[in-house]
Amino acid sequence: MTQAPCLETERLVLRHFTLDDFEALAACWADPEMVKYIGGGQPQSAEMSWGRLLRYIGHWQALGYGYWAVFEKETQRYIGSVGFQDLHRDLTPPLEYPEAGWTLLPAVHGKGYAKEAVGAIMQWADKAFAGPVCCIIDDGNQRSLHLAARHGFQFQHYVTYHGKQVRMLVRQPQL
Repeated sequence: MTQAPCLETERLVLRHFTLDDFEALAACWADPEMVKYIGGGQPQSAEMSWGRLLRYIGHWQALGYGYWAVFEKETQRYIGSVGFQDLHRDLTPPLEYPEAGWTLLPAVHGKGYAKEAVGAIMQWADKAFAGPVCCIIDDGNQRSLHLAARHGFQFQHYVTYHGKQVRMLVRQPQL
C-alpha cells in the first residue's frame, strides 16, 4: 500500500490521511469561510467529506501521489490539507498535469503555514514528477493567487469549470 511520505517543516507535520482524520476534515469543509472560493462557496456535508477522505487515501494507492493532512507540530492540531490530485475534472480546456491544491482552516490564515506547507510539497513534487504541475484558482481568491505565484506558478489561461471562469496556473519543476 502506497502512503504519503511524512514531510516536516519548522512548524508543521504533513502526513498520510487516515480514517481517524474524518471528523477534522469534515469540520474543515463545513466551514463557510474555508470554502468561500471553492465549489461555488457551498459548505460540504459530512457525506461529501467522507468521499473526499477516501479520495485522498486512494490517490496515493492508485497514482503514487495525493494529499497530505497538515498538523501544527506544537499542538498536533489538524489545520488543513495540501497535495496533488487527478480528478478528471470536466474543464474546458482540460488540465494536463497533476493538480496542486491547498486548504487551511481560516483560524490559521496569516501565520505563514500555507507558505510552509506548499513549499514542502513543491520540493517533493520537484523530485517526484517528471514535469510541471498546475492549479486552478478563482480570481477572487487573492491569498491563493499570491501563494501560487510565490511558489512559481504562472498564469496560463482561464478554464471554464461548472460554468465559471477560473485561472489555470502552471509551475515548472525547480531543479
